[in-house]
Amino acid sequence: MKYLLFLQWHLIFTLICVVSIMLYYCGMASDIWHKDASMISCAIYSIFIGCSIFCGKLSFNICKNPGRVQSYMNKAEIGWFLSEFCLTLGMIGTIVGFIMMLSGFNTLDIQNVSTVQGLLSQLGLSMATALYTTIVGLVCGSILKIQFFIVSLELDRIEKKNYEVK
Repeated sequence: MKYLLFLQWHLIFTLICVVSIMLYYCGMASDIWHKDASMISCAIYSIFIGCSIFCGKLSFNICKNPGRVQSYMNKAEIGWFLSEFCLTLGMIGTIVGFIMMLSGFNTLDIQNVSTVQGLLSQLGLSMATALYTTIVGLVCGSILKIQFFIVSLELDRIEKKNYEVK
């Protein structure tokens, strides 16, 4: 089947869309939006969607014109880089969340109950930032890796086939 690679990508992207819609209706997307003070999770998700669409375009082009293997491999490397970048952003968000959490201790007055309550509120928001950016970075980076792994397998198969013909 000529467009099998593209259909595989389309299945993965459809599942991504369905899960994203489910997260939206369950309130999880809103929760991440409101509790991630750094907004790194939103940046990761934006990169993830853009890179997934890039992978779909690459998959379609590979199916349509499989002769330019080296050019497609170079483009697939961009996807591998961006999947690692999502993971890195997730870890940076974790560190940012912990820094936000620990920065509240500078102004803590133990005798004043309202400052302790404010610190506890800030600790919760900061911990949410750390954990949400971690999970969003890990999930998005992993799904991107799966997509580009499938593309790389197909490119290797095409390259091996072209090598055997020569």
